[in-house]
Amino acid sequence: MVSVIAVAIPTAAMIILLGMFGGISQTIDELYSSVDADIEIIAAEGQTFRHDAIDLDKINRIEGIANSAPYIEQSIIIATPQHRTTVQLRGIDSMYGKVLPINDFMVRGSINDLNDKVILGAGVARMLRAQSIGYPVELYALNRKQLSTILPTSGFSRKKVKVGGVAMINAEIDETLAITDIALAQSLLNYDDRLSGVAIKLDNRAKANDVQRRLQEVTGDRLKVRTRAEKSASLNALISMERFAIILIGSFIAIVAAFSIVGAVIMLITDKQRDIATLKAMGGDHSLIQKIFVGEGMLLTLLGCAIGVIIGVGFVLGQEHFGWIKIPGNMVFESYPVALNLSDVMMVIAVIVAAGWLISRITVGAKLRRRVRP
Repeated sequence: MVSVIAVAIPTAAMIILLGMFGGISQTIDELYSSVDADIEIIAAEGQTFRHDAIDLDKINRIEGIANSAPYIEQSIIIATPQHRTTVQLRGIDSMYGKVLPINDFMVRGSINDLNDKVILGAGVARMLRAQSIGYPVELYALNRKQLSTILPTSGFSRKKVKVGGVAMINAEIDETLAITDIALAQSLLNYDDRLSGVAIKLDNRAKANDVQRRLQEVTGDRLKVRTRAEKSASLNALISMERFAIILIGSFIAIVAAFSIVGAVIMLITDKQRDIATLKAMGGDHSLIQKIFVGEGMLLTLLGCAIGVIIGVGFVLGQEHFGWIKIPGNMVFESYPVALNLSDVMMVIAVIVAAGWLISRITVGAKLRRRVRP
């Protein structure tokens, strides 16, 4: 029973740990998917490109694309009479809500009406003390058409708008998020005929790499087509490294735990010496006896593994549906996110079973060899 428990505990722990890590990865992907499209078309050089450099109708007809929405984006200053801060202003059109689910993260207002209005991230709204709908704010951007060292104020474009809503995505994005109508943004930034990019939503069954290749053929070399994975390559690499570290550490723990089988198998062989002698007298060879005791070790391993899988999977499913472990504070998610992945469960089972089989075979082989010595 001690051996079974020693195998069950690390099995359950690995499943729970990978489930929680999977939940974090899934949550990060969901949060960034609200501001990062499945695919984006951007300028290959510089920050903007001419509006007529791209044919949106032709793009929308490409297989695998559900919707597309152009946008203009740049860093600006947003201010109230008492406070000011720098934000990343993104001008969008009416199709943007069909490409990215910004409305799902709105805590006040809506992005459907952006006429002379601006949507602020929760962090920006809190910093400006402008959390109520209709609160007046001013937008300042560099005026590329009128730069003057004599009159510095003439080098800025200014727009007076009202707060149209507040969005809460995550702490990092909320500190710089600002969304307004694309026409207002182009006027403010003096980019009347230019875009920063085109956000694209894929069909559920479409593969990003296939659509990316088709888009690149249509847009040519002057524009760059990148997937969300390419945009967040460094973050994905970090997540992969952390996941690998968790699997590696968990595997070492599982192997160490499997050594608990050694004592049980040795005690079993010692207790069954008369039975071993009887089997040999009946014609049983060394290979048969070894298989019997290795099988006993595997029974202990499989029983412990089964109990651990039941506990681990049960805990992860319970956390997913009932949210037993809460996240304190004002967070977007009340409970700790988890995600059960069948491949993770199968990998844990494979590691435990392989470790149990290897250790049982080595232990039985060494013990029986010592017993047969004259």
